[in-house]
Amino acid sequence: MSSFYDKIQGCWIGKNLAGAIGMPYEGVPYTVNLKQDEICLSDVPNDDLELQLVWLDALKKHGLNLTCGKLAAYWQDIIKHGVDEYSIALHNMKHGIMPPLSGRYNNFFADGMGATIRSEIWALIFAGRPDAAAYFAQQDAEVDHWGDGVRGEIFMATAESIACVTSDIESSLRSALEQIDRSSRLYSVLAEVFRQYDNGTSDEDARNYLLLNLQRIPNFTDCVMNLAFVVHSLLRGHGDFVKTVLMAISFGRDADCTAASAGAFLGIARGKEIFPPEWLEKMDEKLILSDFVSSVPGVPLTMTELVRQTAELHDELFKQLPSEPYPPYVPCKLPEGIKNTVHSKWLVLNGTEHDIAAIKKELQTSGKCPENLKSNIFEFNSFFMDLSRFAKNAELLHLFSFLTVDNNEVPQDEIVCSATADVGMRLWMDDRRLMNHHSRLKMLPSFHRAEGGAVFALPLQNGSRHLFHVELFSCLPPLQACIMFGNLNNDHLDGFDFDI
Repeated sequence: MSSFYDKIQGCWIGKNLAGAIGMPYEGVPYTVNLKQDEICLSDVPNDDLELQLVWLDALKKHGLNLTCGKLAAYWQDIIKHGVDEYSIALHNMKHGIMPPLSGRYNNFFADGMGATIRSEIWALIFAGRPDAAAYFAQQDAEVDHWGDGVRGEIFMATAESIACVTSDIESSLRSALEQIDRSSRLYSVLAEVFRQYDNGTSDEDARNYLLLNLQRIPNFTDCVMNLAFVVHSLLRGHGDFVKTVLMAISFGRDADCTAASAGAFLGIARGKEIFPPEWLEKMDEKLILSDFVSSVPGVPLTMTELVRQTAELHDELFKQLPSEPYPPYVPCKLPEGIKNTVHSKWLVLNGTEHDIAAIKKELQTSGKCPENLKSNIFEFNSFFMDLSRFAKNAELLHLFSFLTVDNNEVPQDEIVCSATADVGMRLWMDDRRLMNHHSRLKMLPSFHRAEGGAVFALPLQNGSRHLFHVELFSCLPPLQACIMFGNLNNDHLDGFDFDI
């Protein structure tokens, strides 16, 4: 059995090495047939690892008193920019919606993989105390996730904490699953992965089952889908590093994260010996970090220093743990009367029931909605408009609203528009057509990887007012659409208000 220090080394080496192998395939919507002799490693910052280095500093300062609220301060003071769930959580906190609500409110990516990839630090610090590992993983995840997005990090932290002691890959994963809410999507999907394994389903048939039932989930960072790929690969890789990692990557989707999570788990369970010597030789002692991480005083800049700090913090904090177990995760509920951070009003019209061209001309001329159409104005208190109630019989929907620009945070040429929908869409601003999109991909409302639409620069003068017209094709429920504005750092911008 590996020594604990060796397990810490194995964890961080596995995280870095496997993540680098999977990075070229991040987000691909197809299966990957990568062979060992085709692997190419690149030295780029690894977001699967580097946020955990910031959490090391948080643990040094706060110890067992660390909470989601204190981690939120790190986000606001140090991290500041992010994408998807990170960006939404930062926007919420900017408006006073703090954890755990910051991870739930208005969060399209609440089930994303962004928290699950941060599990290892809690498992190592609280090795052998899975309840504590799960509790602090929850504190971490609730800043920017909710529901299964939190459960995903809890599951991995629990399994890894157990594996630190038992070195048993399969039993650690099984024990962790039993701590997950059985009514959750995460439990249901992972239980099926185990069922196929226990029933003797071949590797190929089990893989095809997951591909058929999960790979088409629109958000490639969905943690339930990706954890199914991780657990499948860990169970069927039988402790072989290269086989396990290549199996995880073969599913595509969030391939750098699935590979990194599988690699870290193997390192925890088996230590440094799990890695082929020729792969260890490819590891750089220096950690490749983003500037916002490397600028944190005392953050480890080398692998040796990371292992040392992790071991020292474990030795210090583990002995301080209370004997009574930490409580399990209970998802937060949105309180009544929560402050809405986004407001928009749109005129929603069925294309077969109205003379759209005449209405658009009247809107452009008068600058306001005709009295006889005001009953068709609907308010949305989210970036993401749920239009399901208007979608029927595969008809056209037309949405109109006036955009008023009241933002001087960024120069005009740094304003970015993300326009997405679950169906084909066209978008006009005044008389200018901005977009013609017919992919029929489900929408992914993001500033850096939008699907079901597009992201484009849209210079807008502060104080200007524009008529926006959205046309949606072949509308069937469920149906969502989104038009939002950000900057070059992928931050959500205020002061772009739709009203009519």
